[in-house]
Amino acid sequence: MPSIDDIASAWAMRGDAGVLDAAEQAELDAWLDADRRHRGAFVRAQAVLNLFDAAPRPEAERVSPRWHRWMRPRAVAVAAMGGLAAMAASLALFLLVPAAPDYATEIGEQRQVTLADGSLAALNTASQLDVAYSHTRRDLTLRQGEAWFRVAHNRARPFEVTVGRVHVRATGTAFSVRRVAQGVRVVVSEGRVLAWVDGSGQRPMAIARGDEALLRTDIAVQAPPVTVDVDQALAWRRGEIGLDGETGLQAAAEFNRYSLRPIRIRNPRAAQYRLVGYFQTSQAQEFAQALARLTRSKVSSNGNEIVIE
Repeated sequence: MPSIDDIASAWAMRGDAGVLDAAEQAELDAWLDADRRHRGAFVRAQAVLNLFDAAPRPEAERVSPRWHRWMRPRAVAVAAMGGLAAMAASLALFLLVPAAPDYATEIGEQRQVTLADGSLAALNTASQLDVAYSHTRRDLTLRQGEAWFRVAHNRARPFEVTVGRVHVRATGTAFSVRRVAQGVRVVVSEGRVLAWVDGSGQRPMAIARGDEALLRTDIAVQAPPVTVDVDQALAWRRGEIGLDGETGLQAAAEFNRYSLRPIRIRNPRAAQYRLVGYFQTSQAQEFAQALARLTRSKVSSNGNEIVIE
């Protein structure tokens, strides 16, 4: 049975030769839509063909008839080997260097975009998002960071966000996904979603409006969703950090997501002090000063960091 790469190569060569009629194009589209791996294999196959098309061809050899019989095969072989080596190096670079994300934010930046189907995507600080829509699916990949989606309703085209091994699927709802150390944190602000971890053997988890779930990739059985303050959990969309009992250390970690000048807490009282309230994501210095006053600590700062001690 031919592999996905074999089938992709065959389609790429037929398309490159310009021999696809309407029925064959429809067959190719159906094959590409059937599995996200098909589209990736097809793109790789097209890239290989482009490399062959762009490869330099050896100039005609200028040798005397006396040497022609044995020089020509050797010259062609050497030229072919050199061309293949160059193409292999180019292909290796193509495969090793990831393409730029479709949408991205820098540290401290938030961005909202309208997608092709009318859905909204809001990206938090230092986030990267890829979007791949087809006739039957809406596939997105969050490479890093955090994003919130308001999904345009279309039951015939599921909206699925992949974050590593974690998948979150909806047809018309609003939810956020965030990469964390243990896995992926999902918060649902409207409707409900289904989420699961590849290879876990567990059934998809339903997460309803007002609930949060942490899908961990290091365990087999997931904890059930819990009710949260959605306004606080999604305060970053307003440029705020909502604190409701987090320790100074946890709060500092949140502020550090938005700044190139991190907060370092060396005072044990400040590290464990629990806080309630809202701060602007850009107010790291003000937060540090407030925490220092509450815990009778000292604040020092320089161009590299803010220290509470």
